[in-house]
Amino acid sequence: MKPLSLDMAFPELQNDIKQWQEQVEETGVLPTELMSEEESLDVHRWYVLYLINNGLAEKAEKELAGINRDAYAETLGGAWLYLADMALLIEQNSFAEALEAGEQSLRVLASMDTDRSHIDYVALVAGVVYCLAVLHHKVGENVRAEKELVKAQKLLEKLAKKNKARFGAAIVNAIEASTTIFNSRLKQMNILAHYQLSTDLYLDKANKGVTQAIYDLVKSLQNEGDLHLKIGNYRDAVKYYTKALRYQKKVTPKMGENELRISINLGRALLHIIPRQSTGEQLLRSLIPLAESLDAISEKNEIQAILEHKGKAFDFMSFLKKVF
Repeated sequence: MKPLSLDMAFPELQNDIKQWQEQVEETGVLPTELMSEEESLDVHRWYVLYLINNGLAEKAEKELAGINRDAYAETLGGAWLYLADMALLIEQNSFAEALEAGEQSLRVLASMDTDRSHIDYVALVAGVVYCLAVLHHKVGENVRAEKELVKAQKLLEKLAKKNKARFGAAIVNAIEASTTIFNSRLKQMNILAHYQLSTDLYLDKANKGVTQAIYDLVKSLQNEGDLHLKIGNYRDAVKYYTKALRYQKKVTPKMGENELRISINLGRALLHIIPRQSTGEQLLRSLIPLAESLDAISEKNEIQAILEHKGKAFDFMSFLKKVF
């Protein structure tokens, strides 16, 4: 999927800042001349877009980090700044931070007492939803990505009818993305069929106690579980992870790094099943001492991050339905 064009969602400037735009385009540096507070808000926001459009993502990130967001409270410009954060963080694969930025963008929009049918307002909502689809596609959650993309397409279609020049490219990208996601899901289904065949082939030998076949079976079951987790089949994921751990115990009774990895993903899957959330949380907490004993620092941090965000996930689509 192509990343979001931040030009598409950029709200109209409230002031004439042409003289400062010309200086930036000539020198590449933000002007230091005195300007009014309102002009400054527009100049800094436009400068972020200028940096991004010129491939200067790191400079854009530094500029965004230095901007006082309170000055942009309850404004379309403020919502756009968080959307810019979101888009840049997605490109860095910083997905948790990107989700937080997207949430902030929507909350700014929801706090505004303004015309919610305004073209700039709808463009920002469409931008956040499209970024969500990009993010979930990147992490392999194509079921979510597909739903979000459908929503983004509907919004972009309305916008394109009002301004084809501004939104035409965005709607083309969204349509192309639909094909990408469909092909990805098809590929996942083909891979799943391959894993299922491999599992069947290893199962008979494993049940006869052939050690290598057991290792192969565990890996195949783990792969099936991982894929079910990605596509949102959480109960199936739990089933395959549980089988993988059961067969792994036949050859390695002591918990090691592979068992830790499978167990973490098992915990992830359980947290998505409401009646079994407490079981998932207990499992993940019990894995922290194991991660420490194995000196598995990244896995320990991953477990703590999962537990920290448990129950805090922002339901973007429900929020959109209620507020917009």
